[in-house]
Amino acid sequence: MAIDAGDALLRALHDVNPWWERGAEAFSLPARHKSDFYHLARPDGPGSQFADQPVLGLVGRRGAGKTTLLRQFFHHRIERGDPPELFLHLPFDADPLYQLRSDEQLRRAVRYYESRILGRVDEDRPHFVVLDDVHRIEHPNKPTIDGWGTPVSELLEGRPDRRVVVTASAGVQVERELDRVSVPDAAYDVQPILPEKFRDYLFTLYPDLEEGDTRVSPTSIRTGEAGLPAALEGGDPGPLVEELRGKHDQVADEANRIRSRVVEYLAMGGVVSYEHEGAVELAADLTAEDFTRLREEVREALYQDVPGFESIKTIADLERLCALAARNRGAEPFRYQELVELFDVDRRTIADSYLPALSELYLLTGITEYDNSRPRSVRLYLRDTGLVTALADGDAAAVRNDFDREADLARVAAFDHTMRFAYGVNAAQGADSAPSVSFWRGREGEVDFVFEVAGTPVPVGLVYRPRDRDATLAAVREFRGTYEAPLGLVLAGDTVRSGRPVEEVADGVVQLPYWLYMLLC
Repeated sequence: MAIDAGDALLRALHDVNPWWERGAEAFSLPARHKSDFYHLARPDGPGSQFADQPVLGLVGRRGAGKTTLLRQFFHHRIERGDPPELFLHLPFDADPLYQLRSDEQLRRAVRYYESRILGRVDEDRPHFVVLDDVHRIEHPNKPTIDGWGTPVSELLEGRPDRRVVVTASAGVQVERELDRVSVPDAAYDVQPILPEKFRDYLFTLYPDLEEGDTRVSPTSIRTGEAGLPAALEGGDPGPLVEELRGKHDQVADEANRIRSRVVEYLAMGGVVSYEHEGAVELAADLTAEDFTRLREEVREALYQDVPGFESIKTIADLERLCALAARNRGAEPFRYQELVELFDVDRRTIADSYLPALSELYLLTGITEYDNSRPRSVRLYLRDTGLVTALADGDAAAVRNDFDREADLARVAAFDHTMRFAYGVNAAQGADSAPSVSFWRGREGEVDFVFEVAGTPVPVGLVYRPRDRDATLAAVREFRGTYEAPLGLVLAGDTVRSGRPVEEVADGVVQLPYWLYMLLC
């Protein structure tokens, strides 16, 4: 029997692109839009980030919603009147047969699309070719098969009306292949897609909060006369305090509704609930099987994706490192020597191989002490609290019934959101680089997070439990004095006493509710 797999993708084209025949009715999508959708699709403005450059890479861990975002973009544009024939989707992870001789399958599929589908459209406007999960078709060890970069470079030749979108697990998978075929840096951009943040989850449950006066925009905190950068430059926190109070007042009547959902988000994280149809209101609505599936998806990603961009001999060590981070929940830093002895590898393997690989996959980030060129220890933060639950507990019950466990997850989520906040603030200043967050230890205590805006450090202390307040406040004040930092932030949990929801509790130290900070990140 002859093997006939070379046209598997071509034969499936109409099945995987049902909008060509059915238009907007072909889509079955979540009602919610992640915040990524708004800056990618720009639904209220002209153009889109998909069309800003010839190639856009969307990268992120499995389950973060990359394919859903693409389909929401297609649906949005078709509903606005774009011909459905402008969108070609090639999902290489949908069937292993699509990955056989993928270079020729890709070329055949595009030739068919150009002649039979795109040819129906007379209008001169950009069309989009989407290659989903391109890391499945890199083929570095098969010299007779072109990596996906070669056909992509061919697709762009002489076609200023064509935009190519690729998805992968890690940015290095996109950058390496495009560099291999000499696509100029200016011709492509790479956009990380992270798990749902608290704001995304909240507005899924309560879409009315995204409308009218209760829509709390973070823009004025990132830039402008009352923003964080202005407060750092001028040394006066007053306008920022008033701006934060204004944000709080917008949703003050809804504060109880918002606060009640913090623990649910902490238990579920931003992946496991997003994969469900409809909004998952309570963590108790999820089962142990949901968290088991999340854990297995991460394991599968490690074994399938890491070999493609890192020379790591013991991939199981990466899973063990994630499990260690889940048990610790960022409570204490690990000495590198402890990790060396525990994993029986050298420090360079931990610091220069294991941690970068997990960071590239947006699974775990290791942070070291601020202003320390030879750090002896590292804090390990998983980038999704649901994964902490999956690896350490198996279900959400332990989180919802244990306030100390809740406080631990609040620290993990605060780190992830501080990374996002640091990126957003710096991007608003034109510094579109990967965010960097550290911790700091002083004589008075520890500052949980430190990030910089235009070279100026911002200390952030977390006071989720009342017993932590005095030490955290003292540490933030000490940091300000040591580094002449104009401003420090303290994030207060619901049980922490406060005169006003947003106040300057010490010279240059601004306290605001934890939930408000999460909403603004």
